[in-house]
Amino acid sequence: MRRPLVTLLALLPLLGAGPMAHAQVDERAMKAAYLYNFIQFAQWPVAPDEPFRLCVLGQTPLDAQLEKLAGKTVLNGLHIAVVHVAPQDALGRCHALYLDDSQRRWLPELLPRLEQAPILTITDGDGLAEKGMMIEIQKRDLKLGFEVNLAMARKVRIDFSPRMLKMATFVSGAR
Repeated sequence: MRRPLVTLLALLPLLGAGPMAHAQVDERAMKAAYLYNFIQFAQWPVAPDEPFRLCVLGQTPLDAQLEKLAGKTVLNGLHIAVVHVAPQDALGRCHALYLDDSQRRWLPELLPRLEQAPILTITDGDGLAEKGMMIEIQKRDLKLGFEVNLAMARKVRIDFSPRMLKMATFVSGAR
């Protein structure tokens, strides 16, 4: 069993535990852990370059946690570089793009630019997977889960580990 899967499985029981103030910090840390594991369980049509660029649209409540991912190893020894981008920036050098719910207004502008790019798109915006993002982190009943839009990922030839897909609360476009 791969280490990231073990890490993700070990972290899942911690969701929703603790007082509300502590849960908010845990939720942000957990979302960052999910992002890290999504990267580990994705396969790109062409191997990403060094460093692995995790692009973050604008400023988000997760910034402090995402910065902790900088330098971590992914995908056969690549190191993560966290890069903040603006909606009008070129995204071609991004390997993954995180769009926080607070940035959802930019989705209609971004989706056409991402349609053919092998960029793993991840959000925590409710309903954005059905609008075209590949992975949506969801909070339900004080627990985190995730939905996968497999059709969008396959469109740009990004594939996911079957183990990850089994852990998703919903996978659309599986046929």
